[in-house]
Amino acid sequence: MTSAEEPAELSFQHPLRLLWGLAADVFIFVWTLVLGITAISLTLVSRKPVFIDIFARWWCRGIVKVCGIEVEVRGMEHLDRSRSYVLLSNHLSNFDIWCTIAALPLPVHFVAKKELLKIPIFGQALAISDHIVIDRGNPEQAVEVINRRAGKQIDEGFCILFYAEGTRSQHGKIGPFKKGGTVLALRTGLPLVPLSVSGTRKFLPKRSVIIRPGGKVLLVLDPPIETEGTPFEQRDALTARAREAVIRNYVEDY
Repeated sequence: MTSAEEPAELSFQHPLRLLWGLAADVFIFVWTLVLGITAISLTLVSRKPVFIDIFARWWCRGIVKVCGIEVEVRGMEHLDRSRSYVLLSNHLSNFDIWCTIAALPLPVHFVAKKELLKIPIFGQALAISDHIVIDRGNPEQAVEVINRRAGKQIDEGFCILFYAEGTRSQHGKIGPFKKGGTVLALRTGLPLVPLSVSGTRKFLPKRSVIIRPGGKVLLVLDPPIETEGTPFEQRDALTARAREAVIRNYVEDY
């Protein structure tokens, strides 16, 4: 029986699906252990964090495949792969990052909270990767870390991914956007790209442990919003514009 907090469409509909979900959980644990240790070892020996990026894509693609997820990407024609962008996305589930890295044909570096460094294997890999780890309790230091990392790689053609709500949605609704991603875009002159993620919540709702496998995910990239030459005072208006685009392309019942 479905609990009062869990919509019926998120419950297990068949015992075999429950077994599949349990098997997927075990696979993710083992897959993370094997790839994580290998990637960390190669990175420490070579001093090149590129191995983390390579193994991260394999890691995400393996998880998406085992969980029976089909990811559709729309809007890639709007992007120039030689440029760098700031992606502002909604956040529904842990599957957001797995599906995004697995499906987007772009180097994607995400902004992660420092608490993730405590996760065994994953945390160690994150610490030596090119992803950006911040302390959300120290906003000024967080902005400094983000700007420093973006400045080093601005001409390399990559994307910095912000989950602009700051946390996962509990009810599938898109909440208010924080301004960190917009501030970075304005300070670096990088274009803002609204990214809408639909369908991931049904696989792993917030506070859930067992995966509900099998289904589809939709990623929609809206045309870039150019920021170069835009006054800093426009940050609220730009954030609102990006959020409106994410909402427009979001399919709540996907």
